[in-house]
Amino acid sequence: MTVRKPSKPWRLVLTTPSVPVYTTHRSKPAAYRAVEDEKERVELGMSRVVRIAVEQWDVDAQRWVRYENVWDKTTDRIAGEQRA
Repeated sequence: MTVRKPSKPWRLVLTTPSVPVYTTHRSKPAAYRAVEDEKERVELGMSRVVRIAVEQWDVDAQRWVRYENVWDKTTDRIAGEQRA
């Protein structure tokens, strides 16, 4: 059985205190715009996400692979305190 490439080959893994949440996106720029949107939601207290990673569909392996660990709430907060 051959698995086809999904129409949205980029996804975010939004780690929350309870379960990971996945959102899919059509392009890399769209995925990274969603990262910035989610970080803003965290700042406003509208999201419980503590970590964000980007994954890409690997056509050869026919599975999601980690592209980049983008953001971690604890390290971002520490870096923000050092800049102040």
